[in-house]
Formats: sequence, structure tokens, C-alpha cells
Amino acid sequence: MDILVNGTSVDFTLESERTLGEVLGSVEQAVEENGQTVISVRIDGSDVPAEGLDAAFARDIGSVSRIELDTLSRADILSMLNALGEELAGSVPLLEEIPVHLLTGKDRTVMETIHGFSVRLERLYKLIPLLPLTGMPSDRFEIDSVPLSSYPGELAPLLGELLSALERKDTVTVGDIAEYELAPRIAKVGNLLMEL
Repeated sequence: MDILVNGTSVDFTLESERTLGEVLGSVEQAVEENGQTVISVRIDGSDVPAEGLDAAFARDIGSVSRIELDTLSRADILSMLNALGEELAGSVPLLEEIPVHLLTGKDRTVMETIHGFSVRLERLYKLIPLLPLTGMPSDRFEIDSVPLSSYPGELAPLLGELLSALERKDTVTVGDIAEYELAPRIAKVGNLLMEL
């Protein structure tokens, strides 16, 4: 059986392991001892989603020829968070300019700004579950005593209102939400992430 971690072959000698779960448990322990955490698993070239892990773990090791694991270190996670913080902070002036763009007929610029902002938010939502892996205390990830993990719940209704206002062509509401609701919150998130 071939075992690869981040594309590099790993020497692993089977001892008493009979199931894939036993093998992966041993490999994961070694990975964690090296300051890494497993973020994805592929078996024989197929990604294993979180909901499929139990079935995969129960498989007999004789039925598997290749295991591939992708990992991240604490430094990797912090680097991604810092970079995203810079991108989010860069979104703030663009969000604040939306009312001016709407008044001057630059609808395409507004849509591009909202799309870029949405892509960055999606990345934030994917990174939030990795915060505990940084080893930092949870209060380090708070903004005005609100956990960063709560921000998706705060931002989702605002984005819904923004999109609804865009559909209605309610430029005043779009501008108000972008400039006075989203921009200040995103500035705080961006600053927090850049300070990590």
C-alpha cells in the first residue's frame, strides 16, 4: 500500500493494522506529532468526504492500494488567515465606494465588487473551522466580544438584504448596507486576521 502525505511517499510498515481506520490513525498521529493536521483524504484517487469517513475507516487494508493525505501546519493556517485579512481589508474601500458607483451608473463595477467580496467571504467561512488548529486561545478570535465564528450568521442576512435591494434596484439601501453595515464589520474582521 502506498501512503502519500502532501504528495510525498511515506515509509509505513504494517504491524497489526487490519482496517484503513487503524492505518490512518497511526499516520495521523505521526502527522500531528510533526505539527500538521489532516485536511483531506483520498483513497485510490477518490476524495473521501467527511460523511464517508466511517465507511472508509471500516475497509480492510487489503482492498486499498493508495492513500493520499493533505495536511496543513499552524503556520500555513496563520498565513492563509493573514492573507485573507489583507484581502478583506482591501475590500472595505471598494464596499464604501458602491454608493458612488451606483449614482454614476457603474453597475458592472458594483457587481464585480460584490462578487469579489462574496468569494473572500466564502474563503473566510471555510477557514473558520481551522481556527482551533492555530493553538491560539479562542478569545483571540473575538471582535467586540463576538466570536469570529458568529460572523457568518451576522453577515448572511446583510448579504441577503443587499442582493434583494439590488434586484429591486433600490440603490439607497444597497449603498447603505455596503457602506454602513458591511464595510465596518469587514474592516474589523480584516484587521483581526492581519494581527494574528
